[in-house]
Amino acid sequence: MELLIVIALIGVTLVFAVPTTREALTVNSLKKTTRLLIGLERQLRSEAVRDQMDYILVLNISEGSYYVMNPDMTPEKLLEVEKRAQKLPDGIVIRDVVKHKNEKITQGKVEIKFAKNNTSPPLVIHLAHDDEAMTLVVNPFLGVTALYDRYAEISMDDGLGRDTSN
Repeated sequence: MELLIVIALIGVTLVFAVPTTREALTVNSLKKTTRLLIGLERQLRSEAVRDQMDYILVLNISEGSYYVMNPDMTPEKLLEVEKRAQKLPDGIVIRDVVKHKNEKITQGKVEIKFAKNNTSPPLVIHLAHDDEAMTLVVNPFLGVTALYDRYAEISMDDGLGRDTSN
């Protein structure tokens, strides 16, 4: 009798645990990717000032990858860096990138410049995994990075802080 009760309790626990675990793993990879991009943005901004060199983060929306280059690279070195581009985790896609003047880019490559004089353009990156979405708002001038756990329409004309989708 005790064994049947233990088996029943394990079954009930699994019924509740499996969907929660699956959702946590899905959202977790999306959150990991946003944390990775936030860290990369901060690193490139500080290294550009420290090294007194411009850096460019290239997001390849079509291939779901990214790499870092600088304007002084030779064509051969640039090809080598492109070949070693980092892939986003499986299932994570960049839906679009919104640059200054509300220019929304949904395909191809997006170049984000981190200048040696500590100026970088503000931007919004929309990431997705299946039906989950996250919005990453980067405002380097203010040193602020905001994160929304959904696809948020952010107005570039309003200081990159107001979600216009509500």
